[in-house]
Amino acid sequence: MDTMLAAESITAGYNSTPVVRDASLQMEAGQVVALLGPNGSGKTTVLRTLARTLTPFAGRRMLDSKPYDTYDPTEFARRVAYAPQETPAEMGFTVAELVMMGRYPHQKGFWSASHADWDAVQQAMEQTEIAQLAERTISQLSGGERQRVNLARALAQQARYLLLDEPTTHLDLHHQTRLMQRLRQHAQEQGVGALLVLHDLNLAAQYADWIALMDRGRILALGTPDEVLQPALLEQVYHTPVLRQTNPLTGRPLLFPLSRDTAPAIAPNAPHAFVIAGGGSGAELYYALLSAGWRVSTGVLNLLDTDEEIARALHLEHITEQPFSPISDEAYRRAQAVVANAQAVIIADAPFGHGNLRNLELALWAQEQGIPVFALATRPIHERDFTGGNATRLWDALSTNGMQTASQTESLIALLESNALDVGTSPRASYALPQSSQDTAYP
Repeated sequence: MDTMLAAESITAGYNSTPVVRDASLQMEAGQVVALLGPNGSGKTTVLRTLARTLTPFAGRRMLDSKPYDTYDPTEFARRVAYAPQETPAEMGFTVAELVMMGRYPHQKGFWSASHADWDAVQQAMEQTEIAQLAERTISQLSGGERQRVNLARALAQQARYLLLDEPTTHLDLHHQTRLMQRLRQHAQEQGVGALLVLHDLNLAAQYADWIALMDRGRILALGTPDEVLQPALLEQVYHTPVLRQTNPLTGRPLLFPLSRDTAPAIAPNAPHAFVIAGGGSGAELYYALLSAGWRVSTGVLNLLDTDEEIARALHLEHITEQPFSPISDEAYRRAQAVVANAQAVIIADAPFGHGNLRNLELALWAQEQGIPVFALATRPIHERDFTGGNATRLWDALSTNGMQTASQTESLIALLESNALDVGTSPRASYALPQSSQDTAYP
């Protein structure tokens, strides 16, 4: 028999109005599945439908290969535990008594608690770190403590599947990570499936095996954190640019929301700087230049490069190349077209290999057109040259032709300002570009 809980093409809502449409997902025993999405996307409705507190308008719900309707309420509760967002009401019960309520599917009556019941209650309270609160009432607890009582009651149920609606709400950073770690450990060791509604993308990224991403009542993506937590998809759903990096400890995605609204407003006639970057070397320059009143473009960057993600998040004009590919003639020509309208070219403190060497050729070409070149150089070029000396030779040629360098971003900005660059329309905008980038290649 397959051990899984599944929703198949579920449509559900309230007062005959659908909130969730054609949603399908499944959770196997031993898995942690995170249900993500903006407010109002239908996450709680999916959870209530799977918890059997809401009847769907259409679709099918399956539990261990059998339809939901084949289980009576008690039998269902032995298999599925549900912890809603709402914390327990104040009715004079102690914490231990509230957690004991999770044992009802295993009891003949409320007052028939066995040693096994109390052992389960004690274990659940220890898992959620509320054992010391056992004799307190809800009115004596903080919001975070109440949330842990709610979760402990579900754990005491000892069900095969947990449905948890925002279990980290009201919890501080310590208790969030401890709770998620213990839930993951509980799922793996006890073979329990856990479906969690979460708002924190990074908690989901670090602790979930699978992620279902919802938007406007539909599940848009279902897969591993690496597959689902893609910046372009997240920006589509949350309407906020997202920078994705890698957690150095776990190798899982690490996400940073960015807001274009926080970037400085740029005047229509602002001077234009083209930044040559890569591998995260351009991020600081982008913000510094924007703050100093420059319009920023950048390239040539490989897709999935950190600087490419930041440029896209900031909605900067940027020239891209396929991941891990050298700069093609087409990308080079597109970069020339952008550089031709710039008042300055700035080289970030980036490493140079055979794949991006042509970016230095692009800077040398800019110098030939009368466009000044500046560089942020916190390390000597030979320490960043992985081309057998070719990058160093191009760098030396740039220096001979007048490239100015600075060792700090602030110094670089000051250097730009001191050069009193033309902030009007670039006279180079009408420059006729060569037919092939090979015409400007350097040895």
